[in-house]
Amino acid sequence: MFKKIEITIELIPDQEVGGYVAYCPELDITTEGETVEGAISMMKEAAEGYIEIIGVNNIPCFKTREVMVRKPELATNV
Repeated sequence: MFKKIEITIELIPDQEVGGYVAYCPELDITTEGETVEGAISMMKEAAEGYIEIIGVNNIPCFKTREVMVRKPELATNV
């Protein structure tokens, strides 16, 4: 059965070696790539392999997923 799902990919520049680290919080997996596009491609491949092994119905966050994001402004004296 074919099922489309949506995942989050957090991209973090790797200051030491260059490129990007990609993290998927829903699956708790990490990968990397030399470019943003490369990191996203690697994550899609890793996520597909992970889901193929574990099964989408065995990932708790896809059953009852609710995400709230807030970006509050902070005042600092720095």
